[in-house]
Amino acid sequence: MKSYPYLEKYGIPHEIQLTDKLVGFLMEIAEQRPFLEESIGSALEVQLLRKAKIRAITYSNQIEGNDLQEGQVTALIAGKKVKGNEKDVAEVQNYHEAIDYIETLSKDGRKLGLRDICDIQKLITKGQLPSQLNGSLRSGPASIINSITKEVIEECPPHYDLPHLMKELTQWIDENSTRNPFAMAFAAHFITVAIHPFADGNGRTVRLLQHLLLLKRKETIASFIPSETSIMANRERYYHTIRQSRELKRLDPFLEFLAECFAAAAKDVVKEARQILKGLAGKTPKARQDKIKKFIKAHPGSSSSEIANHFADVPKRTVERDLAELIKSKAIKATGSTRSRKYS
Repeated sequence: MKSYPYLEKYGIPHEIQLTDKLVGFLMEIAEQRPFLEESIGSALEVQLLRKAKIRAITYSNQIEGNDLQEGQVTALIAGKKVKGNEKDVAEVQNYHEAIDYIETLSKDGRKLGLRDICDIQKLITKGQLPSQLNGSLRSGPASIINSITKEVIEECPPHYDLPHLMKELTQWIDENSTRNPFAMAFAAHFITVAIHPFADGNGRTVRLLQHLLLLKRKETIASFIPSETSIMANRERYYHTIRQSRELKRLDPFLEFLAECFAAAAKDVVKEARQILKGLAGKTPKARQDKIKKFIKAHPGSSSSEIANHFADVPKRTVERDLAELIKSKAIKATGSTRSRKYS
């Protein structure tokens, strides 16, 4: 095992151990993979990716005290104006830009470097910090603080050792690139939080770093799963497991917590996706056309108006388009002039 003297100097645990509890949650995540991967390339994929992005933006910011709700974030991303604190609005817009950057960066085959991590923080805190703190390592002391209770969770390493610590972090990420992708990404999340490299934006930066590491390891299902929803719902446990891992000098409590959150979020996404598919049943072109064929078979000689009236919840132009496609495929026949056309 490679030595990391500065991580060890400040008691930051960095050895991944696959405990039974952690493996159990990793298996639960894997169980959701087939359904989500099957949605890639389908109409469902677009809906799921959009929902995941909106929720990641909403809840990652809410963890840090942002008051904007999911509906408001949806409106902001759509370019609409919403009522809200200017700082909250700016944080949402910045995070949206940062997620897009992460998706681009994930396709870059080179090793992750310090500059990449700094650039993520720079996007998140744009317009929120003095220029010398935006995209740069902090130059003073820092603490991990519960954003709600303001309780100090942990005092962080002094700023003068940050270059050494961040160098060890990027080395650790590279040297653990063959470990389980989720365990490695969750561990990198903890190590970065413990280092606390920036004056502000650390929590949001590490959550995006976790997402980036999963995408770089080709874990495409990460794009569908906003684990921030579960972290937000268990925010006190989030801070508690940070402290617990620091006190025990073991990654287990934090890794198990994040894996549990990711598994829960994955299950929620799959459940919601199945509901969406259930709602779409009978509304796809093929399903509509099958129903139209069945109606015509039961009512030969029906006109387009009669067919459209029967399917009142479907726009008339859509029914006409379906009829044209059914004629083209020779599934039905049409007789008579355009205005008095009958179908059989």
